[in-house]
Amino acid sequence: MANEHLQKYMTMKPEVSRIFADLEEYLAFCKKQGYVYDESHLYNEKTPWGEMQRVKAGKHPKDNWSPYPKTDRGPFIPRPRTQHSFRSR
Repeated sequence: MANEHLQKYMTMKPEVSRIFADLEEYLAFCKKQGYVYDESHLYNEKTPWGEMQRVKAGKHPKDNWSPYPKTDRGPFIPRPRTQHSFRSR
């Protein structure tokens, strides 16, 4: 009787198995893409977990392994100030 209870207790429920599978997938993604792995980011869209979900949906991932900094923007040059930014009627 005790042995049956122990066997039932030790089996993983499908929800728990899914969480561990997601954690393993997230760890592999973080290693491949160069993100910091943190278990607390699981299922949070504003963390690298969300980036992983976007990549799975077909988006291109960010390149965190590039040795070159992003230089596509030039220096900040403010616009000239004018008296009115709208037309008077």
